[in-house]
Amino acid sequence: AAYRTYIETLPPVDSPLIFGLHTNADLTYRQIDASMMLSTLMDTQPKDSSGEGKSADEIVREKAVDLADKTPPDFIEEIFRAQVQKLKGPPGTGDRGMAAPLNIFLFQELQRLQRIIKIVRNNMRALAAAIDGTVVMTPDLLDDLNSVFDARVPKKWTHDPSGAEISWIMPNIGGWFTGLIDRQVLLSTWLEGDRKAMKSYWLTGFTNSQGFLTGMRQEVTRQHQKDQWALDDVITHTEILSYDQDRIRDVPEEGQHIHGLFIEGAKWNRAEGKLEESEPKKLFVGMPAIHVTATTIGKSGAKAARANESLFHDSAVYKYPKRNDRYLIFRMPLKCGDMPAWHWKLRGVALFCQTE
Repeated sequence: AAYRTYIETLPPVDSPLIFGLHTNADLTYRQIDASMMLSTLMDTQPKDSSGEGKSADEIVREKAVDLADKTPPDFIEEIFRAQVQKLKGPPGTGDRGMAAPLNIFLFQELQRLQRIIKIVRNNMRALAAAIDGTVVMTPDLLDDLNSVFDARVPKKWTHDPSGAEISWIMPNIGGWFTGLIDRQVLLSTWLEGDRKAMKSYWLTGFTNSQGFLTGMRQEVTRQHQKDQWALDDVITHTEILSYDQDRIRDVPEEGQHIHGLFIEGAKWNRAEGKLEESEPKKLFVGMPAIHVTATTIGKSGAKAARANESLFHDSAVYKYPKRNDRYLIFRMPLKCGDMPAWHWKLRGVALFCQTE
């Protein structure tokens, strides 16, 4: 009876503070729980007609035609290959065109985005034709019809037949399609304006963000060819600025500026450049622009890094708010401020390219 009485006094829901998490973690849990329930309800709702009296086929056909019309124009490989060949390389080197690592990266990103644009346009046209009855409604097209009706992204837009991810994952088709247009603008600006137009790069906009950072390190290594830098000894170095990308005036001589990251588990004090506790009900907070470059680390540098482990939180940067090695891009040290590093580790502080 005494044990029962004591157990009855315990709260029905454990506080996140028990695990070292911020109270916002409970809000995250409840949001995920609610979204899963709403997703299940959407799967079970009838698809015969909407409140306006239109059938599911009519609604999806209108949407498919609209999306096909709004799909960005094709990137013609022969044309953008010639344009990339004219682009300059990093300052201080004679590299041009395909001799510069980041120019090769741009070429590969254009190829990937063109593949996605072609898939979306052909898929929406085929879906509209199937609804009209001019082509056969296959099981795959029926799945696409249900996805568009539920405002979800068709699977063939994000994964190839083997299940490998080919684009970006979003919970709704509107956000995904906006991302497609934004990525087309990003790559077009870089292709047409050269590096002088790219004062900061939207890291989220790349399908291979690790490739961008690898290309940047290769270019910085070439800029230090006289210092006999070896690529195997080069590591990524970051400096978090105190302002957003729209206030960046010049392209850096070495490395690149990136933006578009969000922090979870804490907030970043821009004025003092350190971590602080999250504000209530603010799960993700936008980070300022970040200068990423490369440096070498010797024995003395390794000792200094170990000495600074208590001053910095080694934060992971993920592609999505899903923490696993598959979506890990790189790691970035964040100044701890008033609290020790283990405090922010328990808080689960991490950076993300997307918040959903």
